[in-house]
This record gives sequence, C-alpha cells and structure tokens, in this order.
Amino acid sequence: MDDGSSINLALTINRHTLTAKFDFSNSGFEVFGNTNAPRSIARSAIIYCLRCLVKSEIPLNQGCLNPIEIYLPEGSILNPSGEAAVVGGNVLTS
Repeated sequence: MDDGSSINLALTINRHTLTAKFDFSNSGFEVFGNTNAPRSIARSAIIYCLRCLVKSEIPLNQGCLNPIEIYLPEGSILNPSGEAAVVGGNVLTS
C-alpha cells in the first residue's frame, strides 16, 4: 500500500481434495485511515481471484467458498477492529 502497509498471501492449493487455503497471516496491522478493508471485501476479492484462476464458471455466492479456508488475522488491514475506519467497497485494498 502507499503508506507501507503490506498485504501478504500464502496460498496453498490441494489438488487431491480440491481445497485451498488463503492465509494472510503476515499482512500489516490495521491503519489510521480508511484503507482498512472489512472481511467481506477480502472474501469478495478472493472470489474474484478464484474466478480468474479457474476455467469454469464460478457462482458469486458463499457456496463457492465452502472448500476454501481463509485466514484473516484480527486487527489486520484485512480484518480491522470495530474502531478502525474502513471503506465499504475499498477498491484500493481489494
């Protein structure tokens, strides 16, 4: 991010079980400002990325995330506390 905040992803795909893990453990802490993204924005960005990676049509609903494990650490830029400023559809962060 422009302020030096990091968004780090460790992606693990298991082709045998057809599952994946999106782990954002090493992402930066929530920031003072509105570039924090609510969990819902991070999840939406993951759905978008999956749709770009997979050749099949993927529906835009929660069901397509059932085989996906998502770890968003509390207090991070992608899962901020209730006191942190966010932008509902934060395009910059997502």
